[in-house]
Amino acid sequence: MEDVRTQRPFGYWLKHIDGAIEGGMARLFAADGLSRRGWQVLNTVAYEPVAPSRLDEVMGAFLSADEPSMRAYVDDLVRRGWAEQAADGTVALTEEGRTAHRRISEQVGALRTRITECLSPEEFGTLTALLRRVGEHVDALAAEAARDRTKGGPPQQS
Repeated sequence: MEDVRTQRPFGYWLKHIDGAIEGGMARLFAADGLSRRGWQVLNTVAYEPVAPSRLDEVMGAFLSADEPSMRAYVDDLVRRGWAEQAADGTVALTEEGRTAHRRISEQVGALRTRITECLSPEEFGTLTALLRRVGEHVDALAAEAARDRTKGGPPQQS
């Protein structure tokens, strides 16, 4: 008899992997009092100074009705002394923030390596490409459904 775990659907494995990554990241970030979202904001700001509104655009996939903005994470970085807001509104890391980012980034890289060590580089590339393709496809399906709703429902078949 086949193990029930091998019969689980695609969505199960996506949720399972996401949950495992969230748990691993939460343990990693706990030492710094960060959340995964806080890390993502820190990492994004590390690339270049960014306006909070642009940060919300970049982090759009993580916004929700409960969390409509990344502003609280920016404010936390500023409180920690890891970031500062310029007169033009952009947020940039301080030297202390760059040091923290480098240290945490090394830890994140090590965890990512551990998570994917079961795959060859070619398999990882294929997996990433396939997930991106599915992501783009579900985005297109959602856009199509939204267009259909604005036109009064799904197209009629003859």
